[in-house]
Amino acid sequence: MVQKTLGYQIGVKRIVAIPFLLVLFICLAIYTLVDLTQTVQYEIQQASKINYLLAQSTASNPNSVTTASIDTLLSEMPQYESIVFFPFDQQQHPTTHPIKVTEVFFERYYGLSEPVKINLLTFKPHQDNTKVEQLIGYSNITLDLQTIRQQWFWQHLPLVLVLSFIALFNLWFVLQKVQNLTHRLPKLENLSHHILQDEFLAAEAYKLPKSNEAWVFEKALVYLLNKHKAQIAQINTLRQEKNDLEETQIKQLEHNSKFENILIHEFKSSVSRIESGLQLLHNQYISAEQKDAVEIITLGKDDLNAKLDQIIQINRIDKGQTGVSAYQFSPTGLITQIVNDYQPLAAEKNITLTAKPYHADYVLEGDVQKITLIINSLLENAIKFTDKGSITITSQLQHLQTQVRWTLQIEDTGIGIAKEYLELIFEPFFQINPEVKHSSSTNSAGLFLVKKLLALMKGSITVTSEPDVGSNFQVSLLLKDWKHNYERNLLLNKHIVAWYHYEDLFETAKRMENAGAKVETFTSSELLEDYLLFHTVDALFISRNIDYQAMLDFVSKFRERENKARVTIICVYDTKALNPHTIELLKIAGVDYFVKKEVIDDTLDQYIKELSHILS
Repeated sequence: MVQKTLGYQIGVKRIVAIPFLLVLFICLAIYTLVDLTQTVQYEIQQASKINYLLAQSTASNPNSVTTASIDTLLSEMPQYESIVFFPFDQQQHPTTHPIKVTEVFFERYYGLSEPVKINLLTFKPHQDNTKVEQLIGYSNITLDLQTIRQQWFWQHLPLVLVLSFIALFNLWFVLQKVQNLTHRLPKLENLSHHILQDEFLAAEAYKLPKSNEAWVFEKALVYLLNKHKAQIAQINTLRQEKNDLEETQIKQLEHNSKFENILIHEFKSSVSRIESGLQLLHNQYISAEQKDAVEIITLGKDDLNAKLDQIIQINRIDKGQTGVSAYQFSPTGLITQIVNDYQPLAAEKNITLTAKPYHADYVLEGDVQKITLIINSLLENAIKFTDKGSITITSQLQHLQTQVRWTLQIEDTGIGIAKEYLELIFEPFFQINPEVKHSSSTNSAGLFLVKKLLALMKGSITVTSEPDVGSNFQVSLLLKDWKHNYERNLLLNKHIVAWYHYEDLFETAKRMENAGAKVETFTSSELLEDYLLFHTVDALFISRNIDYQAMLDFVSKFRERENKARVTIICVYDTKALNPHTIELLKIAGVDYFVKKEVIDDTLDQYIKELSHILS
């Protein structure tokens, strides 16, 4: 964007000088028009009166008007060009018309005519004598308009000069004042350019005048800029200190992480040795007291092992090494399966375990493994602190535009939690009653880890409890509505076969199923070959872990036998396993597309969209 620059001198001329001069010129023009017109009309009126007197004098005494008197009048009145008497003639009828504005300014002469009439007596028999007017001629005065204009000009010239001098002096004074006000604006504009370009820190210091010429906003701007510069300097100092502190913290965290890894490894090794020793004791004949001691050691070992696993998972979440996957699942089916798994444990304590889903069977998308771990942990925690009564899992769904809010409640009739401990139960390894035995189940996590996993999935957990009455944990998760997910139709009605080793295409196969495809997986080339003989497929995925020679032989043989529609063969490769030469040989054998393993791992959703275009 181009910034406009103010032209202050041009602005002064346009805003002050030109309008002032224009108004002055218009005023002078109007004054000239009005006053000159009035002057000419006044001269016409005076000439008309003189002409009337001359006409009356001529009518009463034709010999009274002499040439000498007319010459005297013409010499004393230079604006009179001529005074002439016209005898009456039927062919001549001098007339006087009103003067026009154009005649006032541009014509040379203007004539005035006055009729000359005499009174005659008429004699009729048997009647009185009567007087009759008889026209004998016209008295005509010609005005010299140019002389009148010159007289007017020289008469008004001093006044015009004085007024013009006063006006120009005022204009000069106003311009000086305006320039005094605007002469600092170029400096302000230059500073504004630096501010807009974010270069005011590198610009020279703005100097205010020593006098009182500086405007208030100019002083305020300079004050704010100096204050901003000081703040920028403070921010840079703080930023540098923050970077130094972060570097120190990162180094400390790395050191702590290495120490934690070493410590966890050593603890795991010690637990493994304890477990090996306990297994040897189980194979020996020991007394009842020794069995109790072994059981206590076993519970301690399980408790330590569970805490070490929790520490490992917490470290992975804090370091960003744990992501959130998306799988389609049925919340009703998931709760039913979990309740069935924990029915034996609840039955051992004579606890009634029930599930109450207040919704129809539905399909959602979410990290079902982490959700299962959360539910298992809360359910096991409820069983652990409940000696009698019941545990109820309530499930509700709230349908939004393209997502579903899943609300779970795990309510028990256990020992409950006092209010002062409600916030502490989510602290790492917090226990209200250390005497309660830890379960040996490996399907649970501590409440602190549960909260961490929910935060990772942008969920929440709350708890209400009353001692000796029970507790109620409420979990809220916002999940994708698979029914409204457009990706479920990307590979609709597509039949895809995957040939893999070590389950490296398991995630890809699940996502293709979520996109609507029918996916069959094989690890044996013989079974895959038999399947392709009797089924029509759209695409064949070959894993990067398949041996190059086995892949080359299979593709060559398959293309030779292929007699139906051509199957799209896609090879997921690793640059370490395949080189350009082997890729070219596989293309010759019949492989259509090659996709890097990193593309599948990092942008699987995007690749499924590309795959839908390839197979369409």
